[in-house]
Amino acid sequence: MGGAPWRPVALAQAVAGAAITALVALVVGLAVSPDGEGAASARDSGGASGPPMASPAGTPAPIDPAGYSPVEPVIESSFADPTVIKVGRTYFAYGTNNGQADMPVATAPSPTGPWRLSLGDGLAHLPAWAAGGWTWAPEVVPPRGGSGSYLLYFTARRKDSAHQCVGAATASSPAGPFVPLEGGPLVCPLDRGGAIDAASYIETDGTRYLLYKTDDRKTAAIHLVRLNPDGLSLAGAPKQIMARGAGEPVLVEAPDLVRRGGRYVLLYSAGWYFKANYQTRYAVAPSIEGPYRKAAAPLQSTEGYGNGIQGPGSADVLTDESGDYLVFHGILGYHGGSAVTRGMYVARLGWDGARPAVRGVPVRYEAERARLNGCVAALGREHASGGTAIGPFTRDDCRVDVPVFAPAAGRYSVSARYANRSGRDSHLELSANGSAATSLRLPATEGADWKSAEAEVQLSAGWNTLSFWRLGGGMGQVDYFEVR
Repeated sequence: MGGAPWRPVALAQAVAGAAITALVALVVGLAVSPDGEGAASARDSGGASGPPMASPAGTPAPIDPAGYSPVEPVIESSFADPTVIKVGRTYFAYGTNNGQADMPVATAPSPTGPWRLSLGDGLAHLPAWAAGGWTWAPEVVPPRGGSGSYLLYFTARRKDSAHQCVGAATASSPAGPFVPLEGGPLVCPLDRGGAIDAASYIETDGTRYLLYKTDDRKTAAIHLVRLNPDGLSLAGAPKQIMARGAGEPVLVEAPDLVRRGGRYVLLYSAGWYFKANYQTRYAVAPSIEGPYRKAAAPLQSTEGYGNGIQGPGSADVLTDESGDYLVFHGILGYHGGSAVTRGMYVARLGWDGARPAVRGVPVRYEAERARLNGCVAALGREHASGGTAIGPFTRDDCRVDVPVFAPAAGRYSVSARYANRSGRDSHLELSANGSAATSLRLPATEGADWKSAEAEVQLSAGWNTLSFWRLGGGMGQVDYFEVR
């Protein structure tokens, strides 16, 4: 979730924008391919038995627009709690209210952009129970099973209390306008402080589920409930499937569920959405109801990005014919208190079985855990990571092999944290999977200094082997390798 929106939006604005949105829906609808291509999203393919396979040889790779980077926002204005679906050849993104719309909508020709904000409002109006200006964390599900309606689940604040609840709406176009169901909210457990952050999951047999977070701060947890086939009413009692762990900041929220590697993988956020400690984590289970076992470390965090992205969270998995992407928000600006501007980011997402890996997040491989060929040994070093490094590279045939995982095929930066006290430059040759080698120069260092040397390599999606060996003399020690 995201918590509260950046600033309130008057209900009158949303109503006034509905007429404009109807026109936008028509225009964008004409842009959607009429050739019969279906809608794609993680919701529809969530029951797959494993991760998307690598593209076959000769399959066109997705072309990223100029300037795209997995660590730069694809929408640089307020677009928090994003979710994305594909309809025909067009991608549609939906976000938390941003000061101009209760549900802003953006479109793009590819997941990485360029993204263009639509005019008007994706939500026609709010239901009678909801207060204006407090609408966020949308989840849009394409038509399924012969239904022609797009479903929207959204969070809004009740008029008669400070509780937040989950509502539902439908539309005939992915651009909206989505018309909310009349009556009460779809999910609103007042005894647990209300509900926020709805996420849809559909099994391969068509069974629908809804995940959400109960909003009482002391008992905040993620729940799962089965839905009726139309996705607009509950078919069973909710079950709590995960609560905050002792090592997690403040609370857990913003669930997103997929099935990869024969397991259920639950992505979620922890921390305050308006602070740098907001982060994406994940847990894995053998069945949809759990038990879910949490990963020890965050998948995304401010620290993990080296402060390159602040507070990465509210992650959503988008699946298309080329594989998976992670869509999430990061803090672009702090305005005091809980007021922040959060933009949308998109990064390639890979899977090692049920373990996710995100393009753009640097991954460290401790050198002492590499495959050593005998002439390079692990050495105790006081200022090294974990107190251990490897070296020295005393001969030209000294070789080290490092297994590394790449979320997607492409060019990656490989850096080595090293020390070279031999008094002259040393050179390591670097190759990936036996390809042509590139040189990694290790200039001489002094005293207890550790420096970094960097080179680029081409990696395949999945596991790769980086090989390092000395060439041309000099001796060096390596603390760790980092791939980004």
